[in-house]
Amino acid sequence: MSQSPLQAQGSKGYADAWRAINILIRSDGTWSGRERNLCFRNRGDGTFDDFSFLTGLDLDSDGRAFVPLDLDGDGDQDLILKNRNGRQLRAFRNDMRPGRARSLTVRLQGTSSNRDGVGGRVWLTTDRRTLMREIVSGSGYLSQRSRVATFGLGSEETVRSVRVRWPLGTVEAFDEPPQQGGIVLVEGEGAIRSASLPEPSAVASEPARSVRSAGESGTWLAKPVPAPDFVLDEIAGQAGVVRLSGQRGSPVLLNFWATWCPPCRSELALFQSQLDELRTAGVKILAVSVDDRSQSAAVEKLSAELGLSYTVLLADSKTAEAYSVLNERLFDRRRALAIPTSFLLDGEGRIVKVYRGEVEPDRVLADLHAQNRETLPFAGRWAKSQPRRDYQELASAFAERGLGTAARAMFDEALAQGGRSPLLLNNLAGALIADGEVERAEAVLREALAAAPGLTDARVNLASLLVRRGAVGEAESQLEQALAQQPRDGQALSALGYIRFSQGRLDAAEALFRRAIEAQPEDPRLRENLGAALASQGKSEDALREYQLALQLGRDTAEIHTSLGVLHMQIGNPSQGLAAFLSAAEADPDSPVPQLYLARYQLQAGNISQALDRIQRAKQLAPNNLEAALLHVQALALQGQPEAAKRAAEEVVRQHPESPEAKRLLKELR
Repeated sequence: MSQSPLQAQGSKGYADAWRAINILIRSDGTWSGRERNLCFRNRGDGTFDDFSFLTGLDLDSDGRAFVPLDLDGDGDQDLILKNRNGRQLRAFRNDMRPGRARSLTVRLQGTSSNRDGVGGRVWLTTDRRTLMREIVSGSGYLSQRSRVATFGLGSEETVRSVRVRWPLGTVEAFDEPPQQGGIVLVEGEGAIRSASLPEPSAVASEPARSVRSAGESGTWLAKPVPAPDFVLDEIAGQAGVVRLSGQRGSPVLLNFWATWCPPCRSELALFQSQLDELRTAGVKILAVSVDDRSQSAAVEKLSAELGLSYTVLLADSKTAEAYSVLNERLFDRRRALAIPTSFLLDGEGRIVKVYRGEVEPDRVLADLHAQNRETLPFAGRWAKSQPRRDYQELASAFAERGLGTAARAMFDEALAQGGRSPLLLNNLAGALIADGEVERAEAVLREALAAAPGLTDARVNLASLLVRRGAVGEAESQLEQALAQQPRDGQALSALGYIRFSQGRLDAAEALFRRAIEAQPEDPRLRENLGAALASQGKSEDALREYQLALQLGRDTAEIHTSLGVLHMQIGNPSQGLAAFLSAAEADPDSPVPQLYLARYQLQAGNISQALDRIQRAKQLAPNNLEAALLHVQALALQGQPEAAKRAAEEVVRQHPESPEAKRLLKELR
């Protein structure tokens, strides 16, 4: 049997796994895969018949619970099914033909402390059999069936008696009960009371019909959300730039559409047909095309065909992604941004309603009038404290996708709402670091740790900042505290390993990187760090293996390929080294570093003209790169152009007077 640790320790992997599972479930995932519901009929002899298909219950909507009850008062049991996917609740009406079956329902009325007789049992004896029902307070996952005991009877079956064992153990018998209908049995009374069933519904069951989804009329937000700001170009012909935050003061209908979307065309035309009414109501329409920028001509053509006279914008990738992330996080069921989707903004730039799919202008106008009511969108009043939106979760979602501006806006909103949780502050620090506000980020992290000393992520982040400003000793202390709390925290181990590496303590760095890999074996960055530590110790073969593992785990960067190329050259595999350098140049064509390694390779191989081509590319990418300039001098000298090499060396010394290598080359050439 496993034993609990003596000290409480968190598990980042466990927490990350649960977070990933919840994201999958909220993204229309399911706990049960594609398993269909099953329904079996008891044959009474210990065997069952599969009636799943015949009853229509074999849905693949991940059923969670079912409740049998008489919905329509006709004496037979209907069914309510709770699903995880699709329609959340579905009612199945039992329409048995009259005359083929009947039922007797029994309601127990217990003592004042147990009015429904929960825990009691009812036996009904007929001329053919004895049936038993138990009154329970829970019958399935998050479900409660009716507390009325229903006995189904055959058309020729005769009821003899009813017996009850009450929750406290008392037993009562009742002879000559009615043959059908409903009765009430009161504890200790010894008599049968009649209970009339409701009148059966006159409406016949119908096959399931397609219904208009709730999303088509839009979803009000109980708590409005600030709309992510953007600056976008208008299409040609309108020739302007629009900032969303500059539209405040009046409501805005922000519509996302595309030329390939047929419903978008009809919706855009509807907006144009009722544009005067919308403008009279003070509404500004911003129609944002999510087409690729290369399709701008198609956007302009469609706008001209429809005669659109309101603002049409071309979205950039950041704007489209920001609203896609927002759309996912506004709803519990996370789905990608559908096209078309419209967001209704109030005069303060907050989203108050979301329309998934087409929306008619009359609906928007009605909603504009309705939003001024205090209790909208829900009638009545709050019985408990009003809900609060998790702006921290929204901000973190934006930050994870590299949407810094949107993330900062949500962090600011979270702070304005009074939130200063340690986790919020830690995540805010990440956004501040990305924006270069290092001093404020450090203060925020210290505040987070003062409130929650056990927040190891904050300690690791603070340690990284301390290393950047040279406070290595305090950074080590923070990381050691983090590891005392979570000895298997891969990021803390890696950060401390990096410090040991920079101190030249390569054995210690290697040990820390190996511990980090044990904790997070699938993290390619840890493999890369270990590869660097091994390479610095001359363990080329081992380092090569770690770099290759990092590459296999998805770390396909120019740095990885360059490191592989260097190692291959060191162990005498020049052809593989060349292939790695070429891969590095392909992975990052804007970096001069792979070009310089390729230039060195060609110089060693005696291919001077090819080396000069690579040097020239490096100089184009980084005109003031000293290494490229020095290689250029060497290549000219090897090519037999001493005067050209000397002039190039003089130019290098002039541009980089602090370089001893440039001065040495010039001296040799003279």
